[in-house]
Amino acid sequence: MANQETCKKLILDFYKLPEYQKLNAYYMQSTVFNVLGVQRSENRHSAFLAWLLNPSASHSLKEMPLRQFLALVAAKAEDEWKCYYDVVRQHLLAGNYQLYVDSVKTEQSIVGLAEDKIAELDTIVEKTEKGQFSKGNQNRFDIWMLLRIKFTDELDREQNWTVPVVVENKIYSSEGNADDQDKAQTIRYHRAMGVLQNVVCNDNFCQPLLVYLTPSDVKKGPAAQSFIHLTYQEMLDHVIQPCSILTSVQGVGAEANVLIDGYIRNLSCPSNRDEEKERDYSILAIAETESQNLETLFLSEAFETALHAVFSENTLSLLSIPTREEPDDLPLYEQFWNANENLFKIVLYNHFKNDKEKLTVVQKIVKVSNRDNTRYYVATKQGEPWLNKKAASKSETSFLIFEAYCLLRQEQNTSGELTLDDLRGEFDSSLNSYYHNRFLKYLFYDFEKEVTVDVESSKYFGNVICPESDSWDFYWDDAHQLRYVEGDVRSVKMWRKDDFDRLVDKARKLGIVVEPKED
Repeated sequence: MANQETCKKLILDFYKLPEYQKLNAYYMQSTVFNVLGVQRSENRHSAFLAWLLNPSASHSLKEMPLRQFLALVAAKAEDEWKCYYDVVRQHLLAGNYQLYVDSVKTEQSIVGLAEDKIAELDTIVEKTEKGQFSKGNQNRFDIWMLLRIKFTDELDREQNWTVPVVVENKIYSSEGNADDQDKAQTIRYHRAMGVLQNVVCNDNFCQPLLVYLTPSDVKKGPAAQSFIHLTYQEMLDHVIQPCSILTSVQGVGAEANVLIDGYIRNLSCPSNRDEEKERDYSILAIAETESQNLETLFLSEAFETALHAVFSENTLSLLSIPTREEPDDLPLYEQFWNANENLFKIVLYNHFKNDKEKLTVVQKIVKVSNRDNTRYYVATKQGEPWLNKKAASKSETSFLIFEAYCLLRQEQNTSGELTLDDLRGEFDSSLNSYYHNRFLKYLFYDFEKEVTVDVESSKYFGNVICPESDSWDFYWDDAHQLRYVEGDVRSVKMWRKDDFDRLVDKARKLGIVVEPKED
């Protein structure tokens, strides 16, 4: 039934691609972030960005990263709510100013900056049950910078401005109390800044810049209009990537070069956990230097076919095609996807990163691992011993579920064996979307008779199913012949995750116990 030769050729041709070789080698390299298991730790990301933006830090890039950042912020501060003074915005964007840095810190306490104005924070900063100012994350700036700039205006007058900068970094969590206009985190920070600017600005003019940093534009923006919404992709394109180029050109310290390039790679790799909680994380950003090679892989037939095999429903909407025939050799394509899962998710994200509508679908795919290695135990009912001594795969579990059903029916009816029609009547073929209306009409067949592809619309209609050509579709050994059923009855063994979940639900409704193995 299945034509494996086409699949094999597509995969082998894909692995020959120079772009695949380069990208696979690039993304296989470890970084300090994944070695330490902190790929998506907000604190670690804030610490790296603060290091990069600090002209006195060990990267030897001096003011360049901070100036690039301020230009990006100025370009995104499109209205007076975000940057009150056009003259400041223009000079920051053009880069025509002298820069002085008083402070660059992470996890800066708001109360710690207030000095004699602390009483004015009474209704702004959250408090503990004892009425004291809380020291929690909701009362600290992720990144705090106090800058001073000097420039000459159009009337040849020297201007001195203090520029407090707040960066609120949101990798996987939304803003605290986002829907409450009184308690929303950015609104409280905006109000706090109104108090603090009277403390930090001395006699200079003051232009606060409040930045809200998130993985992508599809995330909900800040509640406070004064916050400038930046994405990690924009940070990568306009700040971090130029820094990487400069480190190579100037030949600065090897440690800085390794750290910056490792951070860039970390942004583009999906991560499944941090040091505290099991979570799913999307891709944050992808460097332009890798983008063209990633696009080549996206356009390959092998990638598109594997994507459709594993995520068939999502693929139709992503690729804007009305319908597409499922690949014949689904199991092999699933293994192909699983072997390259991280890279393929990067390929997918890269292609749609500028399409807000489709990016929401992509992020769902990126956050879900297809590598479901869960194994199961099956029993006929509660209190009975497991049918399997060792935990079984999904395919083996499907057989055990049918075996358990046959055993239960045998206990209930000792007058005769089950028939093929009994099984087909209880387990409808729609449980398995891979086979349903494509190759096989049923989930069970009697192999004492010749079995053929029996869906008339299939291009393989009438082909004989036998071990030599269709080893994926049935177990052929005697141990997988269903007991207590007339004939040599076998069940299909290929179950995708959603199909398998439906089968388990069905089994449990019949009283069959299916339990995953505990780690």
